[in-house]
Amino acid sequence: MPDVIKAALTTDLAIRHHSSAISECPADIQYMPPGTHRINASRAGAPVSLEITVDASTAETLNAFLQAQLTKAADGSDDRPFFDFNHEDREAAAWPTEFYWAGDDLKTGGVRAKVEWSGAGQSAVKHKTFRRFSPTFIPDAQGRVIGSETNMGGLVNRAAFKSIQPLFAKQNSHSSSMKPIQAKLHALKLIDSVDASDESAAQAIEAKFNQLSSENQELSDQVAALESEKSQAIQARAKSQVQAAVQAGRLAPKDEDAQSFWKDALIRDETKAVKALEALPVNPVLAKVTEGNDPKTGLLDKMQLQQSKLNEVRAANPQADFQTVFAKAQSEAPDLFR
Repeated sequence: MPDVIKAALTTDLAIRHHSSAISECPADIQYMPPGTHRINASRAGAPVSLEITVDASTAETLNAFLQAQLTKAADGSDDRPFFDFNHEDREAAAWPTEFYWAGDDLKTGGVRAKVEWSGAGQSAVKHKTFRRFSPTFIPDAQGRVIGSETNMGGLVNRAAFKSIQPLFAKQNSHSSSMKPIQAKLHALKLIDSVDASDESAAQAIEAKFNQLSSENQELSDQVAALESEKSQAIQARAKSQVQAAVQAGRLAPKDEDAQSFWKDALIRDETKAVKALEALPVNPVLAKVTEGNDPKTGLLDKMQLQQSKLNEVRAANPQADFQTVFAKAQSEAPDLFR
């Protein structure tokens, strides 16, 4: 069976605060968010990066494992599954009692775990010592969860996902929920100091806050539109530069893999990729290739071998920038790049 994964795929611990300032630990937590995720984790103490798929079957698999372990624990033949702190495999923060599927919402859905908190766990959560949860699981070669171990996860603080449920839910008291909003607006000198317990003042503060939120959303939409236009312009420029290289005889017109490679390199780091592309030799016979012929010359063969080597190095180092890929290919096959 594959080694267990201790994941940096983390979820928030949703805590509700009441007007009496007493925190209440949640009865259940998000164990894994829904969807397919590329995560950084550890296996047998070594860092790994892998893609994990989380859906309804994941919840069924984890719950089947949990219930089987609980039965063994009741019989005295095994330990009861638990959650710890920081994957240290020591004190229990909570004991899971059931896993279930809650739907596709990133904040409220995914695989959720019903839990019984230990005293140490309640204290850690209520006092904000820990704000996240990280699962422990066993995946197969296809990235599907097939099981776990007695220590099924732990409270942590390092987050892999930033856009999921906030740690602390809104307070139930309307006037007390206005205080942080009032403080922020006052600090920004957008309102004068007022008593948030005054209902009319609280409504005015909330209206101002909503107005600012709306304006901020409009700005965010404009920035997103500009970013999209910028991305399209970069891609169009990269495509044009590749076409120019084809016309100049540096790339074969029928070698779509090579053209795709250079287009991606230009998008990632245009300055360095342009220099490398211009350093490729010009093949005088490529003009004939454009007309439909397919002559094989020593120079054309060399260009194809160069591109093949670049593709090989990039496949082995998918996160490397173009300069690193080109330098590594050149060092491994210096005769190809003379």
